[in-house]
Amino acid sequence: MAKTRTAKRNSEAAPLLIRRVDAIPVSVPLTHPALMGGGQRFDESETLIVRIEAANGLVGWGEASAAPTMTGDTLPGMVAAVERHLAAVLIGENALDRAQLVQRMLRAIIGNTGAKAACDIAIHDLVGRHLGVALVDLLGGKARGSLLALYQLANPTVEQDIAEAKAKTRAGYRFLKLKVGVKRVEEEIESAHALRRALGPEVMLCADANMGMTMANARKFVTGAADAGLLFLEQPFRDNDLAGTLALARMSPIPLCADESAHSLEAIMEWQRAGAIAGVNLKTIKLGGIVPLMRAAAVSDTLGLAIDVACKTGESSIGAAALAHVGYAVPNLDWGININNHYLATDLVKRPVHQNNGSVECPTGPGLGVEVDESALRKFRVKSK
Repeated sequence: MAKTRTAKRNSEAAPLLIRRVDAIPVSVPLTHPALMGGGQRFDESETLIVRIEAANGLVGWGEASAAPTMTGDTLPGMVAAVERHLAAVLIGENALDRAQLVQRMLRAIIGNTGAKAACDIAIHDLVGRHLGVALVDLLGGKARGSLLALYQLANPTVEQDIAEAKAKTRAGYRFLKLKVGVKRVEEEIESAHALRRALGPEVMLCADANMGMTMANARKFVTGAADAGLLFLEQPFRDNDLAGTLALARMSPIPLCADESAHSLEAIMEWQRAGAIAGVNLKTIKLGGIVPLMRAAAVSDTLGLAIDVACKTGESSIGAAALAHVGYAVPNLDWGININNHYLATDLVKRPVHQNNGSVECPTGPGLGVEVDESALRKFRVKSK
């Protein structure tokens, strides 16, 4: 009888109706340029902030960075996707039916996973604020007591990488990622060894090519850097190059991790079945939000893949908070969490998400647990042409 009464109360709960969806494009300067594989250089972060307002006045916030070379999403395209397609399937709907809303967004427009992710995160923030619970509790609660923070090194020279790495290890970081596919491969091999010599055996190291390597250079790198003790090499080739990745995996002493290739659950399963990867980097912007990321994490864990979760370089503490909650809730996190709000010259929340002693904090409070700085949004908002 008690269960019946509870079910009846839940079914009669007042809906949390969505009355407004705003797409807010911003461009925020970075503290210093970030160099990525394939010669990409970032001086500022272009990111979409989504604001979803309910009929009761509560507001939820979400974020997804533009990633033309990863998801195909540009900032103007993300704004258009929200304003012309996604808002129409959300306004007037019950935010408490968040899983159903994710499915509706998936059907509303092909691709555009960044725009969908920003809306999905905003819905989760709104629901958490309405129920008075943290996002991690909406996702099932904490599966761990701390998150291993992965700090990325993306400087022009190895000397700068070593100096930054030493400073970060003194601050408590135990896991560092070296960006490769940028310089001559011989220089990058030496960088890996130089970092290992400078940091000792206790610090974990990995490398990320962001699709920037040729097969010849990738073979040279995994062979030459084998003794540097790298935990994995991430995404050496283009996102659709399964054959090349499999060929490298068969001879590489360094395990391979998929990032840009892990754009869907089906792709993750295909690459794992082929034997091309030992782990996977999961991002909300690739998979379309929190709900599909959690599904991908559960399947990846079942398949025996190591998992790391990451923001794109330059996402603010809105995206970082969402990822921190997810990181605490996913079934395994063997390869850590990589948030990058520290790259921003100015964050978009009043109290940024922090990394302390090599771990990422889980924000407290309902929803994402962060308070958006609307004055910063106004300052960095991209004006319509």
